[in-house]
Formats: sequence, structure tokens, C-alpha cells
Amino acid sequence: MARPLAKRLAADPEFSVMLLANPVLALEKYGIKLTDRLRSHVLQALRHPKALRDRRAALEHELEHKLGERPKPNDPKWLANQVFVERKLSPRQTEAASPAYREEDPGGIVASLKAARLPGTNRYPEVRRIQVTARLGVAPSPPTIRRLDLDAPLPDLPPASAVPVSLTLEQAWFYKDDPVVRDLVELGTIERRGFRFRTPADFRAIAKGEKVDGFRAFVRAVRVDAGKRP
Repeated sequence: MARPLAKRLAADPEFSVMLLANPVLALEKYGIKLTDRLRSHVLQALRHPKALRDRRAALEHELEHKLGERPKPNDPKWLANQVFVERKLSPRQTEAASPAYREEDPGGIVASLKAARLPGTNRYPEVRRIQVTARLGVAPSPPTIRRLDLDAPLPDLPPASAVPVSLTLEQAWFYKDDPVVRDLVELGTIERRGFRFRTPADFRAIAKGEKVDGFRAFVRAVRVDAGKRP
């Protein structure tokens, strides 16, 4: 459909930006309706790189087989029911505790800068020196779901007096010593890391100009390479 789609996009380039909001809904507006299986494939393929897509699919398959239902780790009530009712885990006092997060260094930039830093020298011995107490370093990364460290040791937490009725991924991290809960937390982090497409209601509101969307503010049009004719 690349060739006819390229023509339809060229005929209405302003609306083509909606492909970034939700490609499936935008394709339907251009007269290209996908099957349910293909709709799911398009959204998943654009949401994650291949390694994460494969890991997500494996986790979903394993968990659905173990739990007997589709896992919903980002539903706090569903997650609490799985942890405390289905898995029968004892609640722990997690209110004052914080999960462990990995420190990321994409491409090893910080490590290479530290390795290249020259040692201090006394270049001007005749100048009276003062004691320097300031230090220069790299600020730690803010805690985010994508950096939850599933391999870090758990703190020793006392039991809680009440069973929570809802549980966030950050709170579920404290129960990752249970293998099923660990997989649920990992799946939940992958789901949250994905590119978020607009819901049908938001899509309609953005298309009508009732809701502001960053893509429409900065992107003028989306084009498709129609390819060479055979």
C-alpha cells in the first residue's frame, strides 16, 4: 500500500502528522483499514525496538500461561490482587523505602570522560594555594521506571499491618523475590517504556484542534517512500 498511501498523504499533508499520534487510526482516515492482527503488529513494532518486542512477547506468553489470564502489571488493583491474593505474599512496609535504580551511561560517555581526566599538578609552586573544598561531578539520574534495577538486593522490611488494595510497579519491586512478581514488574517497565500512541478519543480531539499535540506544533507533514515501480 506504499504507493497509494504516498498519493493520499500528498493530497492531505496536514493530516499526515496524525500518523505520529496513532498510525492505525490515521491510516483508517486515509482509507486503509488493517486487520486486528496487523493493527496490533503495527503498534507493537513502532512502540519498541526488536529486542524489547521479543522480550515483551516472551513475558506475556509465560505470564498468561502461569496466571491463566492476560497480565496487566500497570493496573494497580489487578497487580495488588495478584501479589497478595493469588500469590499470597505477606505485605511489607514500603512507604519509607525506595527501589534501587540503575545508573545509565549511554555509550560510556561519563566513564570515558573520567578515564581521560588528567591528574592535578602544581603548575605554579610560587603561588600561595588555598584549600579547595568544592567537588565537580555528574549529578545522579532521576529515578524512572525504565531504570528499576531488578538485580539489586532487597532491603529487609518489616511486615505491614494491612493488605494494600492497589500496588504500583515501584511498590511491587519490593516483592521481586517472587519470580512471577519479578516478571510482572519487568513486563510493566517494558510497557511503560514504549512510545505512547493517542487513544481514539484523544486522536479525534487533536484532529479537530480541540487538544494541543506537540507533533502538530513542530511537524509539518509525514511522507512515505512509494518505492520504484517494478
